[in-house]
Amino acid sequence: MKEKTFQDAVGFSVKDTIALFWLHETSTQPFYAAELYEQFVDQFPGRRVGYEYVARVAKQLEGEGALSSFTKGRKVYYEATTLGKERLLRYQQIYYERFHEIVLILDRFYYALTKNGEKPPKPDHPLPEEFRAYFSKLISVKDIVRYVTFKLAQTRSSFSMADVAKQIEDLFGWGPSNSYLYTVSWELEEKGYLIGSWPDEKRTRRVLRGTDEANEFFEVIARDLTDQIRTNRRFLHYMLQFFQKKKE
Repeated sequence: MKEKTFQDAVGFSVKDTIALFWLHETSTQPFYAAELYEQFVDQFPGRRVGYEYVARVAKQLEGEGALSSFTKGRKVYYEATTLGKERLLRYQQIYYERFHEIVLILDRFYYALTKNGEKPPKPDHPLPEEFRAYFSKLISVKDIVRYVTFKLAQTRSSFSMADVAKQIEDLFGWGPSNSYLYTVSWELEEKGYLIGSWPDEKRTRRVLRGTDEANEFFEVIARDLTDQIRTNRRFLHYMLQFFQKKKE
């Protein structure tokens, strides 16, 4: 499964990360490009960027008035301007809360999938509405619904999609729309992973149960979902630590 980038998902690209790093580091002291590049690679492992790109972002920020430069010896140093410091504050205000709320959800899913680390506390509030679109772009919602559905099918002789919705909300503090849940449910029935029936003529609650094929597919979905969450969660945690340093 192709991983979604942060540029596609939460609107925070590698360039944004480098620009933020430049503004943060040079807000207290000047840096030259090679020095800052080494610090970036050290603090953000896994972000594959070249020195030339980091230097180019500095020149762009200078052209926008966010950095100023001076030469000392044979090195060009950069420092954040008043405009640059104001932009840094805006970055923090826009992204810290967004990333923090999404990380809470990802931590719960990661623990449920791997049982690694300390168990996160249960959600005390749902994911704010304004952040739901970002979360759904970051992680495959279909995979989440299929994972929880198959997991429930392994522990219950029968269930409904209302049970799936409640479990997602109770355990993770987030949930897709009811219409999407039922779309996925019908798809799983058509492919033979679920068997459904109407218990009465009112047809208000469809009773479902899993099949042997669902148990096999569950392992595939769990692996894919773990990979998605591990990668995105790691980077978001780095970003939160970075923003926290600025707040302190």
